[in-house]
Amino acid sequence: MSVFKGVLFSFLMLFSSTFGAIFLLIPLIPLIFFQPKVGRQMMDQMIWIWQIYAVFLVEKLCGVKVVITGEPVGSEDSTIILMNHRTRFDWLFIFSYILRHGPLRRFKISMKDILKYVPGPGWAMQCAGYLFLQRKWEADKKIILRCLTYFRKLGYKPQILFFPEGTDFTANTKARSDKFAAKNSLEPYEYVLHPRTAGFSFLVEKMREIISLDSILDVSIGYPENIPQNERDILEGKFPQQVHFHVQAYNASELPPDREGVEKWCQECWERKERQLREYYTGSKVFSQKPIQTYVRNEQEVEHLFKFACLFWTVFQICVVVFLIYAPILRWFSLFSIITYVLISRYGGIDALLDSEASDLCK
Repeated sequence: MSVFKGVLFSFLMLFSSTFGAIFLLIPLIPLIFFQPKVGRQMMDQMIWIWQIYAVFLVEKLCGVKVVITGEPVGSEDSTIILMNHRTRFDWLFIFSYILRHGPLRRFKISMKDILKYVPGPGWAMQCAGYLFLQRKWEADKKIILRCLTYFRKLGYKPQILFFPEGTDFTANTKARSDKFAAKNSLEPYEYVLHPRTAGFSFLVEKMREIISLDSILDVSIGYPENIPQNERDILEGKFPQQVHFHVQAYNASELPPDREGVEKWCQECWERKERQLREYYTGSKVFSQKPIQTYVRNEQEVEHLFKFACLFWTVFQICVVVFLIYAPILRWFSLFSIITYVLISRYGGIDALLDSEASDLCK
């Protein structure tokens, strides 16, 4: 039964994101270039419906319960969300938090550049306006500037999920983190990786300059049991019964004004996170007994959204199958869409084509 759930979950996620990109997002691409605000709003709306569907599949199909404690940031804030990167799927589980406590339409994720070239889901992530980082500092500075410039043109206040660790926690990455710690006379960590602070401090500095920065949200994610580390675990249905989030909001004014101070603040934040996760995993595996108090959407509203998203994507996927079988013009349109995405990806992706002003900022 677990394997069936894992395969079904993976199929529905892949099928809906791929054909959503092919049929629902491709017609909006001209709009985001010629009517940027309207195009971004419509693109975000379609992606928002898919994100709700993803949360529905995680919580209802796979039976994952999300427990959230702490203090959230304001839903209208321009925010950097910092989180430890325990598995490859932390970004997926945090949708549950953002749906209830944040602006899911304005939620953006920083991730590895290679992911935007994945056929289907990668095309959708390009359309979503995510930040695709190459782990090459000079290139990543330009990417961050380009994205922030694009948001400024739209009068847009994003909430950006940023992983200072740069990769998920595994035996290999922990060994590299320990080597980094020894080289820099730092204490080795057991529950997090040492953060690479330059990217975070640069993002803070440029958000302050370009679009404003209202707050920082420090998120600790914990898995009390059954940690799904990779895609194979998901296919085999090894979902966690619960995922725990503890969130702590900081006003942007609490951060130091200079880059060096921000880097030190991030390092101190990770020291606290290491202690917090040590207590979590060696204790009762509970962050706090006090549940979060501020909700953007209550559970009744979330259930209504689940029903809507489930209905929308179920009907959509059935229609896709039927029309691909009986309507040749839809097959040609699919081919056209795929070729369009492949050609755009060859030139860096939709995200790389959105804003030309960044070249001036990078000089």
